[in-house]
Amino acid sequence: MNNKVSLLQMMIALLMVFVFITLTDISLILGGIILPFTVYFLVKLKHESNYHFWLTFVSFLIPAVFLLSATVWLWYLLLYLLAVVLHRTLTQNMSQELTLFYVTAALALGTLGGLNIMQWTGAIRPLSDVYMNFRDWYMGQLDMYGEFAVSQMDTGLISQTLDQIFISLPAYITLISFALALYTVLMLRLILKPSLVKLWEYRSFKDWKFPRFILYLFLISFIVSFFTTEGTTFFSTMNNIIIVLEWVLYIHGLSFAYFFFREKRLHAALSVLLLIPLVILKPLTLLIGIFEMIFRLRTIIELKRK
Repeated sequence: MNNKVSLLQMMIALLMVFVFITLTDISLILGGIILPFTVYFLVKLKHESNYHFWLTFVSFLIPAVFLLSATVWLWYLLLYLLAVVLHRTLTQNMSQELTLFYVTAALALGTLGGLNIMQWTGAIRPLSDVYMNFRDWYMGQLDMYGEFAVSQMDTGLISQTLDQIFISLPAYITLISFALALYTVLMLRLILKPSLVKLWEYRSFKDWKFPRFILYLFLISFIVSFFTTEGTTFFSTMNNIIIVLEWVLYIHGLSFAYFFFREKRLHAALSVLLLIPLVILKPLTLLIGIFEMIFRLRTIIELKRK
């Protein structure tokens, strides 16, 4: 490691951190867009000098505690956590898939843990109160609109759907974390490519496959959910687990479909086009992923190839 880091390099890293938290405070979408570029400067700084990396963290942390809002302070901590995890995966020569797992876990657990701590300390209002106020306002707007609508709306169903989305919020945070992790890792691969840093082992999407215990966990969770009482904490937990596992099996099904198309020697562009209906038809792709794990279709095709 080179401990001779220039002051300019540290100032650029701090500037990118400031830009990130400023844009995140304006819009989470803008913060997500600039995230990989900010992480790049922090990872590069940590790769050259661990001392200077933590020096920038501490120097910005003190004013951040007193000047920034609680939510922006959380994004600041998540930014450095993400940089530490990504640097670790690079130094440990981890694969890209394992990197996505660790980054997703860091973002999801960090966000959920941070939100819970801020609610517990009173730094932010309880999310349940925020949601109830939003739901009451939204249902009020629907009631006003319903007086002028030609057909009657099922406001009860809409209210239940909103409640289900709120209950499943941890699962959706995990899925958003995965999408953000994928975007960050792919962008860093492009940015770091010209550098001397050894990148993660790259595997084509057709080679992505998840362990079979995911299927067992999904089936167990699905069966247990029938014996839980709706509205309880345990029911909410099982519901969130099932949603996350469904998306894992969905991605597994897409990967196998792409693998199957390429095994049939279809052109890459045609294979991608054939994936579009499967991306839209999630239940069908989910079944493909389940059947592949049950019957090990990928392994059978690979054995026939040999």
